[in-house]
Amino acid sequence: MSSQKIDRSRRGFLSAALFSREGREQIREKRVRSGLIPPNLQQSISANRCLQCQGFCEKSCPQQIIKRHPQDHDLQGQPYLDFNDNGCTFCMDCNAACPGLAGQDLEPQQHRLGTASLSQQACYAWNNMICKSCINACADRLISFDANGKPGIKRDDCNGCGFCLKTCPAGAIEIVT
Repeated sequence: MSSQKIDRSRRGFLSAALFSREGREQIREKRVRSGLIPPNLQQSISANRCLQCQGFCEKSCPQQIIKRHPQDHDLQGQPYLDFNDNGCTFCMDCNAACPGLAGQDLEPQQHRLGTASLSQQACYAWNNMICKSCINACADRLISFDANGKPGIKRDDCNGCGFCLKTCPAGAIEIVT
């Protein structure tokens, strides 16, 4: 694996990728996790386990939000949540399918991936446009609008399921851990 890193940086250098902003950004992206880790899988994720796995967690997800990092990524094979099309229902099918969790008794816990955060600078409603795209996205009704039509999120109760992300046309909502 260390030979891949040396080879990749040599290729990056020889292709002059390191000399351009776009090239440096592409190299940086290959080191950063593409999304949140699926619920409870933090315990089982490792480079060796996930590389040898056939993507059971990805195949088991009824919401089809679990993806795996590609071969040219530093975290290749490891799963992450992609909220572009859907959110997490915390069904835990990914846990049942993961060979890394086989035989482990998982402690019952509150399902929480993170917390939704709203960027007022990016939000259309906060920039004097009429937008209520996110109002019905949260099944727990944690997004509400004030008298002036500005949205807010009840962050203390948010579990980070991600359903609100796909509904925001401005991309003003993100899940933070």
